[in-house]
Amino acid sequence: MKQPNVTVYGSNNCPDTTRALRFLESQQVPYEFRDLDESPELNSYVAELNQGKRVMPTIQIDNAILINPSDQELGLAVQQAAAERP
Repeated sequence: MKQPNVTVYGSNNCPDTTRALRFLESQQVPYEFRDLDESPELNSYVAELNQGKRVMPTIQIDNAILINPSDQELGLAVQQAAAERP
């Protein structure tokens, strides 16, 4: 089973972001982290996905978008995306 493409948009100063990153690491899921504090140009993209709000973390798994998911929601989304890959 192949790993999905996972991108986490958030901040190192956000407890919800650090929780999600720790979860992905504990599940050995590779991801790309995009820090909104270091790349403020991404704020408009994240706000566009969140009805004008800067919600962290916003996580893109292949083509699905998760807004501040629980660990359980995140785990299920990763499993589903991996199962859908050829």
